Amino acid sequence: MMVEASLIFRILMVMILVAFAIVFALLSFYDRKNLAPRWIATSYVLGLGAFLADLGRTPIDPIYMDVVAKICLSSVSIAWTIGIAHHFKAKVPAAPLSAIALLGLVPLCWFSFVQPDVIMRSIFATCTAGFLLMAGLPILWRNSSNLPERFLMVLITILCSTYFIRPIVAFGLLGDFHTTANYDSSLYAAMLHSMSAVLGLACGITMTLAIGQTIIERHFLASIRDPLTGLLNRRGLEQHVNMRSAEGLSDDGAILMVDLDNFKSINDRFGHDVGDQVLKRTAALLGTLTEGLGEIARIGGEEFLVLLGKMDDEDRMTVAQHLRLSVGMIEHPELPAGECVTASLGMARLSPTESFSMTMRKADQCMYQAKEAGRNRVVFASEKNIKPDLQLVQRK
Repeated sequence: MMVEASLIFRILMVMILVAFAIVFALLSFYDRKNLAPRWIATSYVLGLGAFLADLGRTPIDPIYMDVVAKICLSSVSIAWTIGIAHHFKAKVPAAPLSAIALLGLVPLCWFSFVQPDVIMRSIFATCTAGFLLMAGLPILWRNSSNLPERFLMVLITILCSTYFIRPIVAFGLLGDFHTTANYDSSLYAAMLHSMSAVLGLACGITMTLAIGQTIIERHFLASIRDPLTGLLNRRGLEQHVNMRSAEGLSDDGAILMVDLDNFKSINDRFGHDVGDQVLKRTAALLGTLTEGLGEIARIGGEEFLVLLGKMDDEDRMTVAQHLRLSVGMIEHPELPAGECVTASLGMARLSPTESFSMTMRKADQCMYQAKEAGRNRVVFASEKNIKPDLQLVQRK
């Protein structure tokens, strides 16, 4: 009965290893910048190698095949730990992994070639694989932020514990004793194959979900973020405004429109690459200066919108003037010495009686007036300078 169950788990194990090696290889091909699927695919390939070496120990030299199987088992844990580190963009724990692998290699060689003992060899090899996999647990503990990642941490913890519990149960409590010749029918082999099949399946599915969710989140962020500056784009701004409206925070701030002066001439004279550098520096400065004060978005070629939080008009004007002066003081190495890029700003208060788009239009009108008045200045919306029929024109 045990032999039949072991055979079933062996077949299942091969299917799981091959299937997930293919799945993660495809994920790696789809997202080549993400190294996590590549390492997880490698772990399943190594797992298949360990499993085949484990089964091939009888017809081939049993000791050498057993050593190959044990080395592959440790390599599986190393690949998983590295894959986990890459998934969270954390530092790979290279020093602990190297130290554990080298320390584990000593008893493996000793109980293989100096004083052959298949039981001791199995115990030390299994514990080494467990310690190697444990090196990834701190990364999971610190970085798991969603359900698949938290569940993966639980599964990896369980898998680590089985590496230490399995020898105790098999050799200590149940008194299993096997030799290289009868390993295939041993209790230890049955436990190893069955646990590996179940946990290998669970970890593979969970890691697939975790990587898949990361890909989805990255695509979502790409849809609401400007790729050049990393700021919110128009779609991202709309979502942010809708969220604020749902929270009842739509009428306690102000809209500040920031438009770079004569930006078209920079692109015409020096090229779009130079223009992109100017935009990136400006966006970085605006983001730094408005941190904690509001949200910023790039809504046009050289046009930015700052959604200021709750403050009085005097503080808003102070912020606006500070932004204007700071933008004009940015040093752009690509431009001729002494040439700076200034900005014209328009600002309007949010009001419960007006839509966000209407307030944005007012701020845009004020920004246009700042350009008409000579550029590099701030205009605050008031009843005197806002004309309902004023049309938006091409930026200068």
